[in-house]
Amino acid sequence: MTYLFLDDFSRRKLQVKRYLAVVSRTEREAKSGQGRKIETERLHVLRAGTFLILYNLVEASARGALEGIHDVMAAERVAFSDLTPGLRREIVKGFMRNGNPDVHDKMIDVPVEFVTASLDVEYHFSGNVDAKRIREIAATYGFSIDTDNRKTHNGKDLLVVKTNRNDLAHGDKTYDEVGRDFTARDLIGIGYRTMSYVEGILLNVAKYLDDSAYKNVDIDQAEAEEAAMT
Repeated sequence: MTYLFLDDFSRRKLQVKRYLAVVSRTEREAKSGQGRKIETERLHVLRAGTFLILYNLVEASARGALEGIHDVMAAERVAFSDLTPGLRREIVKGFMRNGNPDVHDKMIDVPVEFVTASLDVEYHFSGNVDAKRIREIAATYGFSIDTDNRKTHNGKDLLVVKTNRNDLAHGDKTYDEVGRDFTARDLIGIGYRTMSYVEGILLNVAKYLDDSAYKNVDIDQAEAEEAAMT
């Protein structure tokens, strides 16, 4: 099955590749004799900007994947009792955070509406997405975090991306300070490993949805056994 979060990732991945090509070309031009001060400063800004566009890809992709899980669960009207234990705990915590008596006292199909009312994407994201955060979300929802370590380094670069992005966003460092510490070759390596890791996680989420792995297997087995006995 095709999922919107995979299509969105493909578009963002292409944008990152184009941006990295611009950084690489600008660096070559600077080294070829066009490296005046203004060109050097421009190069540093472009290099630093890589972390912004990469972080945008990471957080948007992670948010899109989680929204995709929620959309499937809502479309299938999965009841609370049919979910895995990890998701049931997440649902309860989400309802405790967001429950509103003036709204939720009108629920009719409580086992189903309780789930949709409690799912909270934004709670997981606040400029803090790295591989550790993704592992935490995966542990809650139950999708795999396995990727090809040769291509992804298990997502270690996401911490570098997040840290530099936050330094820029919060004004802790200037673009010149960040940009002078990385060559185009460094950034290409970080970029491609980051994109490979995110893509691997998204494919894991797609398989998770295809397999309906958000459902409690024990319940499905019990229902199958009961049906076989009747």
